[in-house]
Amino acid sequence: MRRTSNSLIRACGVALLLAAASAHAVTYQAESFNAASDTTAGNSGGACTNNANVNVDIEGTTDSGGGCNVGWIAQGEWLAFNGLSVPTTGSYIIRLRVASPGGATASVDLNAGTIQLGNFTIPNTGGWQNWTTVSRTVTLNAGTYNLGVFAQTANWNFNWIEVVPAGGPSLVWSDEFNSINTGTWNHETGGGGWGNNEREYYTAGQNASIQFDSQANSNVLVLEARRENPANYNCWYGRCEYTSSRMNTSGKRTFTYGRIEARLKLPQTQGIWPAFWMLGNDIGSVGWPACGELDIMEHVGYEPSITHGAMHGPNYSGNTPFAGTHYLNEQVNANYHVYAIEWNSTSVRWFVDGVQFYQVTKSQVQGLGNWVFDHPMFLILNVAVGGNWPGSPDGSSVFPQRMYVDWIRVYQ
Repeated sequence: MRRTSNSLIRACGVALLLAAASAHAVTYQAESFNAASDTTAGNSGGACTNNANVNVDIEGTTDSGGGCNVGWIAQGEWLAFNGLSVPTTGSYIIRLRVASPGGATASVDLNAGTIQLGNFTIPNTGGWQNWTTVSRTVTLNAGTYNLGVFAQTANWNFNWIEVVPAGGPSLVWSDEFNSINTGTWNHETGGGGWGNNEREYYTAGQNASIQFDSQANSNVLVLEARRENPANYNCWYGRCEYTSSRMNTSGKRTFTYGRIEARLKLPQTQGIWPAFWMLGNDIGSVGWPACGELDIMEHVGYEPSITHGAMHGPNYSGNTPFAGTHYLNEQVNANYHVYAIEWNSTSVRWFVDGVQFYQVTKSQVQGLGNWVFDHPMFLILNVAVGGNWPGSPDGSSVFPQRMYVDWIRVYQ
């Protein structure tokens, strides 16, 4: 922040774009289907359910970060996912993450079977939760499609399907937020102002929850800022006026280079300051800003339809000259948007909904200070209240305020 079943599938509601410029993958989680046919008795899905769940068998995977899977798959069952947008005709790789104790066969199609993309042989993986990825390369014509997965045979589990331009990066990690995974996330606590004279106290998880959101058609992480202090927390200015949430992956998940993106719906009121950002994992030894900071998305409440991206490092921190602005055509709390960076050894580019709005190169940075972005960095999500940049809440401010996080995905 700036400082001073195994049952089966056919296809999702909002068009997901295979952006030609960034050539990143589109991934559909199995449980996030839009239509389905399940011939056996299903279940409620529990924490993995969605509002399109029509008697489909859904369960949580047992591996860390795997999310949910469709299971107890019978022959002839299918799932469908809407809105696969292919921008250009060309070669694409279709990948399925699957498991089977005895082997099976699936097929993939477009538009309810009118375009067949072929069979996928699922090997014997040694168990229902022993996962592997099967893939094949296909030619897709430009257009928007519904994507279908069909069970040619029974007895396999299905975690996700991915479509990526041939030669493009692959999904290496994601959190779909069916739970708050303590193996990935830490809750930061305190009310010392966080170097910005912020007015919230960050609690140890009391302001973070998983909820089903019909607009996202999935479970989402909710970080909630409240005008309250039931535990009598003390802040730098006295008794705290607000509580909120700040989560990071320090010591648990770090990344060096790649496309890092999150689908977010932001809070919006005077004094609010949500952010999705990264810090270098050497912050404990070299401090800030020498560790480097990449702000993938920041919003301040007095700019209802604007978000920002920025870079901080030695001699370019605080009111950094490396900051870009993106103008939405609506208030930031109206809809979900995908906020992303593409980061490599020579540049960082910022995107909203697949459209680049800003770029910083290594040569630009070295005109002011050292480039400190060639080492692992961890993720941070938070909703600050008040501070030097947004200013404090006023009489117009409304609470509680919530940031909704549908997913975070990393491609390399």
